Amino acid sequence: MLLEETVYSNGDSFIDDLVHSISRAQYKIHLETYIFDHDAVGDRVLEALARAAERGVQVRLLIDGVGSAGWTFAEAEGWRKRGIDLKFYHALPWQNSASNVWKSLTIKSIILGFFKLNQRNHRKICIIDDETTFISSMNISARHVPSERGPEAWRDTSLRLAGHDNRPHLLDSHRAWSISQRHHEPSWQHIKKQKRNSYAELLRQIRNARERIWITNPYFIPDFKLTRTLCAASKRGVDVKILLPSRSDIPGLKFAMQALYSLLLGFGVTIYEYRSSILHAKIMIIDDWVSVGSYNLDYRSIFNNLEVSAVVNKPENIQLIQNQFKRDLNSSQLISLESWKKRSRINQYLESFFLFFKEIL
Repeated sequence: MLLEETVYSNGDSFIDDLVHSISRAQYKIHLETYIFDHDAVGDRVLEALARAAERGVQVRLLIDGVGSAGWTFAEAEGWRKRGIDLKFYHALPWQNSASNVWKSLTIKSIILGFFKLNQRNHRKICIIDDETTFISSMNISARHVPSERGPEAWRDTSLRLAGHDNRPHLLDSHRAWSISQRHHEPSWQHIKKQKRNSYAELLRQIRNARERIWITNPYFIPDFKLTRTLCAASKRGVDVKILLPSRSDIPGLKFAMQALYSLLLGFGVTIYEYRSSILHAKIMIIDDWVSVGSYNLDYRSIFNNLEVSAVVNKPENIQLIQNQFKRDLNSSQLISLESWKKRSRINQYLESFFLFFKEIL
């Protein structure tokens, strides 16, 4: 089977192809998402999954409890009755049956519940018939779709892959499914080790960059190692550009990100703030290596959340994403060190305040 690789920078095209692929599934669908909204897009995907289940396809849907806090046990049961095997990753109390809630009201479970809140399934992935894989920064939500939100639709990038070695994604999806209600088990320990290795590999690639490091990320609060590595790359002459949102869906997050501007700008890193809508894409471009997925460059994604990404292989798609980055810069404001030094004292105080909470934002 030849490698197929499709890049989406438009939410409508992504959802259309996702639903179409679900409608053609023959025996298995595995879908994970952080946010699954009860809106036009969410209902459309749920109906497609239910129809697939009705014709005999095994349908597994894994939704993060915190990310989709609006879901209730009763709503989930309604879709389970239509054949969808629906689970919550670290379910909130109202997402469990009443009997399970009362059974879990112990000191140990309450403490563990708070621990779970900081470990979330942030993956956005759908695997169909173990062959076709959709990987995205998009949740199942109308907020990403221009036909629903017009020019206010969030800016995202997604991939569709077929004909590639899908075993790593299949294994990670199996682990995410099996760990969805448990902690401190072999699967979780393996995932933590995998995350440490992935982070070490990212740092290695940045250190080895020769020409460019172009980052698009909506939640950019890197730890000291990553910040230092980016500054060192810029200092040795690598073109380091970071595209960040000018407004965020998380209160206070923008100030925490801006707390790093002075340091980065001082080392020659170029920073842009995207103005057209909320920026939500997560893209790493290091020379001609390109990665797309759900990873944010913050403490939660690097050290706690389950995440997914994929490397773009086709040269024409690498060029397409590089060109998209340049177009996004045209819709952004360049932040200069000189102008940044003139920001208000209030802004500086807010930066310090919210940076203190960087590990839980």
